[in-house]
Amino acid sequence: MADFSERSLQATIVVSFLVGFATGWQANRMRRKFLDWRKKRLQDKLTETQKKIDLS
Repeated sequence: MADFSERSLQATIVVSFLVGFATGWQANRMRRKFLDWRKKRLQDKLTETQKKIDLS
């Protein structure tokens, strides 16, 4: 194994943490967008079903 200096090891750890943080942040944003989309879709379906019930 190659010898790493303490500074390069610390930099690697910091970069790794930042990449993980950014990835998690983006994944959470995508999850929230999906949940908002699903909520809107289900509300639209509920409204449509209620209209059908009212008409019958």
